[in-house]
Amino acid sequence: MGAIKPGATVEARWSASHPMDSGFRVDDSGIRIPRNIIHSVRVLLNDQLILEVDLGTAMTSPVYLAFPLVVPAQGGIVKVIWKDDAGLMGESQQRLVL
Repeated sequence: MGAIKPGATVEARWSASHPMDSGFRVDDSGIRIPRNIIHSVRVLLNDQLILEVDLGTAMTSPVYLAFPLVVPAQGGIVKVIWKDDAGLMGESQQRLVL
């Protein structure tokens, strides 16, 4: 694969391991498993919001998103921040190396 070039549009991909319990399943004893899904995902490029997604119960586990990204001239950092129904948050980041 070649180097990433400024101005190019690339497909960015993000995945997170999360149970994504919809609230519709029951455990082995028949008790309903409470809903706990990643409900919001924010993507920032060099600290500027470029994508905000509200997820629903139809999203599978592991969570997977793919989206176009225009590579800035200076490169930079892509940061993904997520939050679930239990109030947990996660963050990952990747440097764009030109």
